[in-house]
Amino acid sequence: ARAKNPLSSATGAGQFITKTWIRMMNTYRPELARTLSTADLLALRYDPTISREMVSNLAREGEAYLRSRGHQITAGRLYLCHFLGMEGAHQVLSSPGSAQLSAVLGSAVIQANPFLTGKSASYVVSWAERKMGRKLSPAMVEASQRTTTTTEVRQTSPEFEKYKQAITAMVSSVQNAL
Repeated sequence: ARAKNPLSSATGAGQFITKTWIRMMNTYRPELARTLSTADLLALRYDPTISREMVSNLAREGEAYLRSRGHQITAGRLYLCHFLGMEGAHQVLSSPGSAQLSAVLGSAVIQANPFLTGKSASYVVSWAERKMGRKLSPAMVEASQRTTTTTEVRQTSPEFEKYKQAITAMVSSVQNAL
């Protein structure tokens, strides 16, 4: 739960950056936002209960944002909203698969996430879907293989598994409501 991206302000189980966390707390926990200092609010990113609550709230926001722009909803796409911001996810999903992420998202995103250097829009979409456990179609695998030269396999953290479960539950509830 003490995970920290050294290249950005993202920290805690939900890997919220400072700006997003403060906005979320003002929106969903205004009683805490009014009474706690900024430092104390930011420290709550390490609280697993509040972090999960904010992940769920952000996923609901992302679902509404993407749906209003005509995108299908998957766990991977909701993860992109969390990872790239809602507009960043929309831009990637609206771009041709071959579009370079640096052109779509700008250099600041690439600098904060160096593994995206030289990658395409289709790469990051496939990466997010795989990260969230979606099985890829043969066409998606082929597209991913054309844009990726190496594969890194890492064991996921328990915190990420909880995040993944929350997003999967959110997608299931959206699909059941349809």
